[in-house]
Amino acid sequence: MIGTIRINLIVATVAGIFTFALSIGNNLLLSTCLKSVYSFLILFVLSFGFRWVLGLMIGAEHAAVGTAQSLPAEDSPVGQSLDLTTPDLDDETRQMMKANLGDNNVSTATDMQFSPLNPPKLVTKNNLDPEQLAGALRRMSED
Repeated sequence: MIGTIRINLIVATVAGIFTFALSIGNNLLLSTCLKSVYSFLILFVLSFGFRWVLGLMIGAEHAAVGTAQSLPAEDSPVGQSLDLTTPDLDDETRQMMKANLGDNNVSTATDMQFSPLNPPKLVTKNNLDPEQLAGALRRMSED
């Protein structure tokens, strides 16, 4: 847990006073005091929970940093960091890129010829038997 109980008392006291100040104009004195005490107690307990979660997060971060520093350089785990820098292009890389682009342009131009799409034509039936339509409708309504 991070901090001391003094943090809980300060947060809860400020919340209690704030609740009292906002509630005194609309409620009786007893009701206002009761609501202020409730807000004090609730925020006192919630501050413990918040401090505990914060302590876990910072404790886990310190543990991860401690284990990473304790490992020797040759045993460091691979993939623990991400390098987002782009390497400089050297002459070999430029030549490889030019060779790949030159080969692709020549092969794609000869391999790919334009051919229009010929979808199958839809056929409609104009003369249907009414008995067959009624039978199909009965079968569909049974399902």
